[in-house]
Amino acid sequence: MTDFREWQMAFLEQARSDWNAYQKTQEPTWPSCHQLHFLQMATEKLSKALLVAGETKLERLTHSHAAFVKFMRVVSQNRNLQAALGMNKSQLNALFMRLLPIAHEIEALAPALAQDGPNPEYPWLDKLGHVCIPAKHSFPLAKLLQSQHGTRLLKYIRYFLVEFEKLFLG
Repeated sequence: MTDFREWQMAFLEQARSDWNAYQKTQEPTWPSCHQLHFLQMATEKLSKALLVAGETKLERLTHSHAAFVKFMRVVSQNRNLQAALGMNKSQLNALFMRLLPIAHEIEALAPALAQDGPNPEYPWLDKLGHVCIPAKHSFPLAKLLQSQHGTRLLKYIRYFLVEFEKLFLG
């Protein structure tokens, strides 16, 4: 039987690969749907890399796309992260609670969580019955990620991917 550490490292490696793909889609010629798709996948797998070691069962993790919001709540209590950022528990928690709405928007991009609405992978019907195409859709989240909170969240995602072992395995 495969242990949780092997799953953890597999999720982490794939998250890092998805993040690299996200970075490559940052050129203006790429539609935002591709950027958001890779971002959603990277954050989901990053989250699963941490959560697989906790109370969440592997089967539940592999059958759900809802992970990033839970990840954000868990890391907001992480003592290694508190020390690395020079914050106390309440400061770190407050910071991540401010970023949680954007994390929720990223998580909700997964088609299974988008509830037949805007998602970066598949066409959907709008409220008037028109077929919407992700490559032609203007995702409000793309603009939100350019805001102060959005850029801060992206910075932390990158930081978590680079420092995962130090922050969460140490």
